[in-house]
Amino acid sequence: MFAKLGEGWFDEYWMNYGVTTMMKKGKAIPIRSLKDYLDFKAGDKSKIVPLRSKKKLRDEEGLCE
Repeated sequence: MFAKLGEGWFDEYWMNYGVTTMMKKGKAIPIRSLKDYLDFKAGDKSKIVPLRSKKKLRDEEGLCE
């Protein structure tokens, strides 16, 4: 997910994971998604590399029937 964002974003996200909060419906909730964190910090969400599931990887390698 962080391949295009870089090590700086990776470190900052994980150091603040669950600590940084945002307001939703009048309540402070912890930010637990990279997309929400980049929204909060005004980062470039287009640089998030989507995760691929293990099942999809196995299918592409021809390991599933």
